[in-house]
Amino acid sequence: MWMAVFPNSLPGCLLTLMLLRLPTLDAAPFEVLGPLEPILALVGEDSELPCYLSPSVSAEHMELRWFRNTFSPAVLVYQDGQEQEGEQMPEYQGRVTLVTDNITAGHAALRIHGIRAFDEGVYGCSFKDDQAHREAFLQLRVAALGSDPHISVEVQDSGEIRLECTSVGWYPEPQVQWRTPAGEKFLSTSESRSPDQEGLFTVATSMIIRDTSLETVSCCIRNLLLGQQKEVGISTSAPSDAIWSSLMVAVLMGLTGVFVTWQLYRKYVKKKTKNETSPIEWKLARSHAVDVTLDPGTAHPHLILSEDSKSVRLEDSRQKLSENPDRFDSWPCVLGKKPFTSGRYYWEVEVGDRTDWLLGVCREDVMKKGFILMSPKNGFWVVELSEKGYWALAPLRVLLSLPEAPHQIGIFVDYESGAVSFYSVNDGSHIYSFTKVSFSGPLRPIFCLWSCDKKPLTICPVAVDGPAEVTVVPDAQTHQRLLPPMGEDSGSGVTNNQPF
Repeated sequence: MWMAVFPNSLPGCLLTLMLLRLPTLDAAPFEVLGPLEPILALVGEDSELPCYLSPSVSAEHMELRWFRNTFSPAVLVYQDGQEQEGEQMPEYQGRVTLVTDNITAGHAALRIHGIRAFDEGVYGCSFKDDQAHREAFLQLRVAALGSDPHISVEVQDSGEIRLECTSVGWYPEPQVQWRTPAGEKFLSTSESRSPDQEGLFTVATSMIIRDTSLETVSCCIRNLLLGQQKEVGISTSAPSDAIWSSLMVAVLMGLTGVFVTWQLYRKYVKKKTKNETSPIEWKLARSHAVDVTLDPGTAHPHLILSEDSKSVRLEDSRQKLSENPDRFDSWPCVLGKKPFTSGRYYWEVEVGDRTDWLLGVCREDVMKKGFILMSPKNGFWVVELSEKGYWALAPLRVLLSLPEAPHQIGIFVDYESGAVSFYSVNDGSHIYSFTKVSFSGPLRPIFCLWSCDKKPLTICPVAVDGPAEVTVVPDAQTHQRLLPPMGEDSGSGVTNNQPF
């Protein structure tokens, strides 16, 4: 059975690089490309998952296949000029069609009718002819805005008022909050979010009112993915025999329309994830500075390392390198040479004005071949810059709000405490922290680049007195010139960088 795995994001020229991951493959006559950002679809609506060939050649006589989880049976198979129902997954029969309006130009799209919550996930599209077989991967995000909240009221024997707020039909799992018109928030006494047979969430939350001076309370339910909310309020200051008739429904749609762009989601999460920390914490982290160098044996064949193994950049040509089980062959990444097994470690990386990069730490034994899902579950604790902003690749990706673009990133690892923190060296401000991590086995710094750029990522010396340094000796004999995938690169003032 052929399994498909999807990374957290696919920015820059990464898709092209993935097609080159096996050194033994000859150059293909075409590449398959798809959208770099997730496609957002509403439950009940139709959605299209497009793929296209580069260069633009006709796909009319090719075998086209959209699949998920398994290569066969598939979501849809198109061969000999028609759809092949015999190889189709039962849950998609009668629900998908192939859009072939521009198939002679190499464009085709899978149209899913009546989107369901269970349609969310990663899809692969495959184009095959007599000479080559290539694939691209894309992600479908599904959302549903639930019903208007309903508040029921119960006066208890003690005189306290119990409010219960219910709503149905939300996806993904929404956020629920009780609050006053002034924005004061209350904790729920009970709360549940349970999916129905269609995967949509029913929400029920309750609270007890003991403060008789409280006049109005509202129940607000938010869909963070859409950036929309629904809110209903109730007056608690009316006489008790009239409370039930004083229900004031004020459904507030933060944003209207059938479709909300990904930009709105970004704007909301930026506010939600803002996290400020005193520069004192950063200064303490710097006292644990160590000397980090890059390990050429792990570097993707498109990455070029400097002679001192302190800098790395991405190139569009692939080097002929010997097979190495520790070498990344799809994601354009390289690891630090020295593993961390205990204690505290800090290092700084010059990213300059690059528009993409990925930095952090990972387990030494993470998967390095094929498609990699970078998340804490798979041993990666990383922060990324892409065209769409700064992201922490947590189990649910977190969009970060930074007041200014950092030119230098500080990374701090506290092995025993289970924490990985990121700082902007510009002003010592805190960017993001992974906490309460249970590390198992050695950790190593990771550096990835997502676009080909002459600007490198450079490990910088940290001008601070600290504990004994961990010296990582470059291996000149195994030095390689490698190609840069997606990543950020340092601009002017790059330190400790030897000529390439």
